[in-house]
Amino acid sequence: MRIWIKFAKDQPLQFLSHLDLLRLWQRALRRACLPVQYSQGFNPHPKISFAAALPVGVTSEAEYTDIHFAQKITDVEIDKLQSVLPQGLQIKGWRPVPAAAKTLMAMVGAQRWQVTIESAAAVQTSLEQLLQAAELPVQRQRKKGVKTINLRPYIYRLEIAAADSLEMLLAAGNAGSAKPREVLELLGLQAHSNVRCIETLLQINGFLQSPLAVLLNEKEVSVNAEKDYYQLR
Repeated sequence: MRIWIKFAKDQPLQFLSHLDLLRLWQRALRRACLPVQYSQGFNPHPKISFAAALPVGVTSEAEYTDIHFAQKITDVEIDKLQSVLPQGLQIKGWRPVPAAAKTLMAMVGAQRWQVTIESAAAVQTSLEQLLQAAELPVQRQRKKGVKTINLRPYIYRLEIAAADSLEMLLAAGNAGSAKPREVLELLGLQAHSNVRCIETLLQINGFLQSPLAVLLNEKEVSVNAEKDYYQLR
């Protein structure tokens, strides 16, 4: 049986690296005595993966893990798993997934971010200029050197949500992405502002939708376009 689990990652685990988070989940699954499937080959390992790597120091209420089990899993096993997870990791929901479905990582299309700021009025002008720009060149360090990319196509939505809050819908995944710190720097804000991921979304047929809401079957992946979705324009 294969399932997706939605979980929150909060203090005091916000500085836990992606690799350490993977190890933590592996230990928790062993402590809960859950029948995790292992890969085949010379060095078998538990079949567990994540939708995306959260930046170190950032909290999230919408992380997702993809786990394969050798037996059926119910709410009883999920409650048992939660009981052995440390403070800072809270399971928010879960769902069964067809074995033939693509991985979360392969389908991730965007993430929603919430940023606490001192004053919305102070960034209003910078925000409007950023959204009106045709190109937003930023530099990224690669193995072969520095590469300049245009960040603008990867910023889907950027708006002031409250007097002290900024919300961003940014592209994520293999097709291209915008990092929260890059957008904050373009706005003249500190890259280490109070940033929180509030949802991770899958992109399918031009739509973005929560992994717990998307419709799946053995042959294809489709979306319910009337519930909890974002249409890319």
